[in-house]
Amino acid sequence: MSLVTTARGAAVLAAVAASALALSACTAPGGSGGTGGEPADTSVLVIGLDSDQAALGYDPLRYGSGQRMFFEGIYDSLFLLDEEGQVVPDLVTNFEYNEDQTQLTLDLDTSAEFADGSTVTADLVKQNLDFRGDPDLSAYSGFAEGGEQEISEVAVVDDDTVTLTFAAPQPGFEANLVLPAGAIVGAAGVADRSTLDATADGSGPLEVDTDATIKGNSYLLVKKEDHPDVDAYPYDSYEFRPILDPQARVNAAISGEVDLAFITSATQDQVEAAGVGLVANGGVVQNLLPFDKNGSLAPQFGDPRVWKALSIAIDREAYVAAVHPGDIPTANALPAESPGYIPELEDDYAYDPEGAKELLAEAGYPDGFAFDFTISQQSQRDLEALQPYWAEIGVDVSLKNASSTEEIFAAVQTQPLGGPIALTWTNPPGNVFGVLFGFANFHGAENAEIQAAAGAYGAAAGSGDEDAQAAALTDLNAAIVESGWLLPLFEQLSPWAYNEAVLEEPTFPGTDSFPILSALQPAS
Repeated sequence: MSLVTTARGAAVLAAVAASALALSACTAPGGSGGTGGEPADTSVLVIGLDSDQAALGYDPLRYGSGQRMFFEGIYDSLFLLDEEGQVVPDLVTNFEYNEDQTQLTLDLDTSAEFADGSTVTADLVKQNLDFRGDPDLSAYSGFAEGGEQEISEVAVVDDDTVTLTFAAPQPGFEANLVLPAGAIVGAAGVADRSTLDATADGSGPLEVDTDATIKGNSYLLVKKEDHPDVDAYPYDSYEFRPILDPQARVNAAISGEVDLAFITSATQDQVEAAGVGLVANGGVVQNLLPFDKNGSLAPQFGDPRVWKALSIAIDREAYVAAVHPGDIPTANALPAESPGYIPELEDDYAYDPEGAKELLAEAGYPDGFAFDFTISQQSQRDLEALQPYWAEIGVDVSLKNASSTEEIFAAVQTQPLGGPIALTWTNPPGNVFGVLFGFANFHGAENAEIQAAAGAYGAAAGSGDEDAQAAALTDLNAAIVESGWLLPLFEQLSPWAYNEAVLEEPTFPGTDSFPILSALQPAS
């Protein structure tokens, strides 16, 4: 067990060392601190984001990778992403596959403690994973019966050891056990998941200050006293503010209302002109996200030709130049730097309104059709720009303004299409099973090609075969785009504005859009 207990400890020590170095730099003779030579204020780090990080409450299994930064301080996970974007153990101290890779045995760190005094045990891990059939827990969707990553049994070996048995060989399965799917909820939350609507139940160093939190407006995370890993977080507290309007987020960053803000490429010039810190990471693809992929709401949505028609009706070059200047139009689900990127898709899905009309006619809809699309303040400009392209091919899209975040989430049940949604591909199975077969698959569509490619990628990742990984990612990209399970729009640089008096330049785990919360260091 010493192997990964050491890894967890090393991560904490590294963070403490970084904080100590930052402090020594701030206070060194002749040094310039965060505010005129003084150490940066570490009482609270205020983060402005483009979405409500806890719209569905505090159950991490109800979310995707976009909520990782919010939940990673609250919940420990079986595995996590390190600062290089690699999958490393967290609550796991050692892991081992059997010879045919149909079983994965995990040794656990049982010192992690919850608010009620209980600790992580093999039985608790089993109780968590035994919820894999719950359709509300989208992060578990791939693990459920019939899923490509089906866990057929979770067996307790002893107090600190559990064995997962798979329906088929699953090399590299540990990549699926990072947050959110790897998060371990405490015994109280597992016994009654409805309690997680209002209260988190994690063993991490941070907790939600419910008295200071206003749902949908501001979430305050504070340190747990005497938690052994609390020094990994250099700020006393972290406030997450959903600021849905992009201009409002930029204004908040420039004014100093927030210390760190996830902004858009179109607003980078304003940040630079204001002299505010700016850093960007690549590898994020913005997509329209089909919800009805099997014709449950209307038969046309079960036909890939219809989805291709909607895709090639869009002049991505003109749309991106007008709405997202600085970003890169793309028809690929995977980013350009991915080994799975397919240049030919750019030609196959280039702007072609006449071709789109022909596809609709072939599918049996020569006169087009109509559907509703729920928009938010954040997505309104995008959809207003896309709406005329669809009208040109006879598709009448009525835009409906959402009155709440909950209404946006509910659209997965009642409307055929949503988004745009930003997807990073650091962990491909997370997108496939957490999004495509997860929360965006309320109607239970099946796609053998996507599942097979995701499974092949997992096998290749487990064996370390880079050529096989590239081939699997290429197949995955083609299957997603050609079946219409995503309608890619553009590759987005993920820019962040930050207060240089409070915060060092943020870093990112691989191509992920979001920093690791504990890696955010005070300015020196």
